[in-house]
Amino acid sequence: MLIVLRDCDSTGAQSTRPPKELMEAVPCIVGGLAFCTALTLPRLTQYPFGSGDRKMHRHCSTSFLSAAMMPSRIVIMLVFLSTLGACQSATNEDEPTVGMEPTNDLSFAPTDEQRGEILATVQGVFDALAGDASKLSEVMMPDVIMRSNSIEEDGSVTSSTSTVAGLRDRIISSGSIMVERMFDSKVMVSGPIATVWTPYDFYTGGEFSHCGIDVVTLLHTQEGWQIMSLDWTRQQPPACQLHPDGPPQGS
Repeated sequence: MLIVLRDCDSTGAQSTRPPKELMEAVPCIVGGLAFCTALTLPRLTQYPFGSGDRKMHRHCSTSFLSAAMMPSRIVIMLVFLSTLGACQSATNEDEPTVGMEPTNDLSFAPTDEQRGEILATVQGVFDALAGDASKLSEVMMPDVIMRSNSIEEDGSVTSSTSTVAGLRDRIISSGSIMVERMFDSKVMVSGPIATVWTPYDFYTGGEFSHCGIDVVTLLHTQEGWQIMSLDWTRQQPPACQLHPDGPPQGS
């Protein structure tokens, strides 16, 4: 008798396949049949159908029967042991190893709430660049050191650092609006520490300036998430990606 399961694939069509339990029982079934065959084969070969054990006992002495049945007993025992081994192997495949604990999830994926709060903190820096310099003190620790890494066409890297106070002065004294946009952001959280790896593009006065990657490290404090380090690369396409929504309004 064939036992099948019917389920639907991604296209909605039904598929027919033997169930997993049936496939795992095959070694036991085959072994059982072999065991029964080995058990009856000596009698069938020495005495045709209908002769039975009575005819054997009538014509053979006890010692002869014991000697004649000894090889078949060994075969039966070997088949029986192999059957047990096959069934045990099939059973053990689904049993967890004794003493092994389930692996902890080490993906460091944030909850939806954490992700929203963390990205809102990073967005606070971009809001500050657009002209609201007071935002910096809300989202950044006072001693943050920011590092800009410009990658030149020849592959060389030029780095410069800035402080929160220096960035605030630049925003206040700037005569043009700076627009920075992140997208496809990757957020990871471990306890009170979080990191954000995100592509960005940057516009000054409505003109494209550069793009690259922002790497932000945050710490969860009593006031919420705050930025404790900010590093970024400065490149030009196609070495970096532009925002998928196209240029910002007014550019």
